[in-house]
Amino acid sequence: MKVLLVSNMYPSLDKPYSGIFVRNQFEHLKKSIDISIHFLESTDTNLIRSVLKYLYFFLKFIPHLFKRYDLIHVHFFGHHTILSIIYVFFYPKTKIIVTFHGSDSNNISNSFFKWMIKKIDYFLAVGLEQADYLLDKTEIVEINVKPAGIDKDVFYNVNSKKEYDFIFVGNFFAQKGIDIIIDVIKTDKDNTMTYCFVGSGPFEENLKMLNNSNVTIFKNKNQNELRVLLNKSKFLLLPSRGDSFGLVVTEAIYCGTPVIVSNIGGMKDQVKDNINGFILKENNAMSLEGVMKTALSLSQIDYSIMSNNALRSNMEYSLECVCLDLKNYYNSILITSA
Repeated sequence: MKVLLVSNMYPSLDKPYSGIFVRNQFEHLKKSIDISIHFLESTDTNLIRSVLKYLYFFLKFIPHLFKRYDLIHVHFFGHHTILSIIYVFFYPKTKIIVTFHGSDSNNISNSFFKWMIKKIDYFLAVGLEQADYLLDKTEIVEINVKPAGIDKDVFYNVNSKKEYDFIFVGNFFAQKGIDIIIDVIKTDKDNTMTYCFVGSGPFEENLKMLNNSNVTIFKNKNQNELRVLLNKSKFLLLPSRGDSFGLVVTEAIYCGTPVIVSNIGGMKDQVKDNINGFILKENNAMSLEGVMKTALSLSQIDYSIMSNNALRSNMEYSLECVCLDLKNYYNSILITSA
């Protein structure tokens, strides 16, 4: 079995956390199967540089046309998916798998992408709700759910002093619900809650304008640094408006850090309300503030129980389990198509 991974998301010096799950899967899978990767590093660029970057990415694919692969697995359904279709034009027996990761579901209404969907053999989604959406909105008749996987050797519990009440990790976009957290901070007249924000994006200036000594901002932390911060935090906040899975939720859970999340997408796949975290009934500042205060009012015993519940949760989402499942999935495709 020879597999080629193709992804337009991959860690870089500028964004060491972006697309890290693709690299993690590749590094783990190459221990047991013959697998190669063609990737584009995630960087902040303007329009012209983005065009040049993608042009270079496409040109670098040419050497792969002189190699034989049984499967091409594309991460994120975007314009780069055409590379797999071009390859199959020369090697019709090669099968194409595409994993949808979230925002790429928005591409399905475009006529060009609709044409590409007809050329793809197998479809994966990272969350149940996303899979149902794609089945409902496209002509896809079968889609499997396979999350990206969390590396237990990176995210684990360390007995650290809790320096922050709450941590937010991700892009500072409205879709992630960071504006809801900012509204809570603005209305917290007691100003007693401490916050850690890890990431970057448009709402960074809004965070800085709070001029609040209880708000700490970190940019572009790698996974080891993120583990330290998660362990130093009592709860993870992710009141997202749209997340097909939300890797950081289980990353926090593997650190024994309970989570507070919105009642959407992959959040519901990972969190059991009042067991390993809290699920918001409504995704707004009033609801979030109420749950945050409830969380902080937990006794030390109740918090320890919730933290231990987190440590025992979501073992099926470990990188080891996900990659074993993925390897078996690859084999099943080859057996079926033989």
